[in-house]
Amino acid sequence: MTSRDRRVAILQAAANAKSQAKTRAAEQAIRALIKRGEPITFQAVQREAGVSHTFLYGHPDIRGRIEALRSQSRPASPQHRPRPTTRSS
Repeated sequence: MTSRDRRVAILQAAANAKSQAKTRAAEQAIRALIKRGEPITFQAVQREAGVSHTFLYGHPDIRGRIEALRSQSRPASPQHRPRPTTRSS
């Protein structure tokens, strides 16, 4: 193994460790938001975990979990509401 190969391996290991740490931070952020009863959104998770939107959107497992939890916490969209009647109608 050359010196260059060792440097590349070290950099790859560091990048993997950083990604794993960010993934753990995002998971912990989601759990904390759930525990506090706060809405689960990409922005809330980003703020809580200290990670970027790009990171969250770039990891399909985290993205899917946020999207699923976000849809659960949103109230169902109101169906067609009739307009209130007025004297002119």
